[in-house]
Amino acid sequence: MLCQFSFQNFKCFKKEALLDFYAESIGKGDKSLIVDKADGEKFLPVLAIYGPNGGGKSTVLEALGFLRTCIIRYILLSRSMDKGSKEDNTKLIQRLFENDTREKYHKFDSEYKNIPMTFDVLFRTANNEYRLQLSLLHDVIVEENLYMRGIGETDAVILYERTEDDCFLGDNLRGIAVEKVKNTMPMISHISINYDIESIDDAVSWFFELNFADYDNPRRETRIIFPKAKSQQQRLFEMLQRMDINISGFRIEKDLDGNISNIYTKHTLEDGTSYELLFEEESSGTRKLFSCMADIMECLRKGRLIIADELDAKLHPKLLRFIIEMFTDPKSNKKGAQLLLTSHDITTMVPEVFRRDEIWFCALNPDNASKLYSLIAFRKENGRPPRNDEVYGKRYLEGHYGADPYIRRILEWEARE
Repeated sequence: MLCQFSFQNFKCFKKEALLDFYAESIGKGDKSLIVDKADGEKFLPVLAIYGPNGGGKSTVLEALGFLRTCIIRYILLSRSMDKGSKEDNTKLIQRLFENDTREKYHKFDSEYKNIPMTFDVLFRTANNEYRLQLSLLHDVIVEENLYMRGIGETDAVILYERTEDDCFLGDNLRGIAVEKVKNTMPMISHISINYDIESIDDAVSWFFELNFADYDNPRRETRIIFPKAKSQQQRLFEMLQRMDINISGFRIEKDLDGNISNIYTKHTLEDGTSYELLFEEESSGTRKLFSCMADIMECLRKGRLIIADELDAKLHPKLLRFIIEMFTDPKSNKKGAQLLLTSHDITTMVPEVFRRDEIWFCALNPDNASKLYSLIAFRKENGRPPRNDEVYGKRYLEGHYGADPYIRRILEWEARE
């Protein structure tokens, strides 16, 4: 479960940006919240970021993905070298290290080229809460810290604290050799690769389980993901039919070499007759559903976080709302799964779909630096927050919350801070 994530000096973000999944006390929508039974903390199941093109929405997701890549790439590389061929290693190295960290700093202020990029993430696993802090300058780690607290406990313990010149290990990690750790490799990655430490493996697993999906990517629509279990397949088709997508099955054709040559979808009419269509003949929205629903169902089934950029692209607003409500309905979200998405669809920006603390905005200031803020943090001219019953989408387009493509009142609001 993601609790909070903040970062600074990353691409269009100059100053610190904070994303917060802790639920506010607003007296509405409490039934949809995720409650950790160990300590009673309440978290948001969904968080949606709105704003103009180029405002920084996707960058927020990219920052979390960048941190994840920094941590898991050395681990994946180590596993590949143990099991894969040299050719596989070459491809893996190219894919994992193709984005140089030195290219990610804020480029509209020359001073920030020599200021570290910083990342700070607070997350929970089944039994523990972790806080990981990472600062990088020109691909070199200048500071890294990891803390752990048992859920329901008061005090956190230090797993390690690391600077360019020194490294302090907590009691849980005594005896680990850190003298020869590369200054480009996170300490958490080094320990995961070379040691069997339960707390480290627990924290690393959280990063591996994050599901990043760019549903505005045309190449993704060519992917067809079916659950392996028959029960999960049946549930997928049931959900599609609840969305008024009349697909009741599929059929796969393979060539003589066993490769998939064609995939057909099965449609059943009211009189019981059925017919088939090539998957390529389905609408782009239907193809997108097949590319994302299996991922979404898996996250719901295992209680994980899915990060979806442009989730609304090519989806009818009713389908987008159905997906969101799969996470906000405790009956379908029994394991505490979370959805972090960017969107332009204002038809779902209503109190019936989102709480005020689940709606966030991104926009640029005159210095080409992005600002991230929540609707619940916004204050009107009279100093009051938006009401729970406001038509958020309409007021957003009218410029009352800033961050719309035409009226940029966020600049005035930011100046009043």
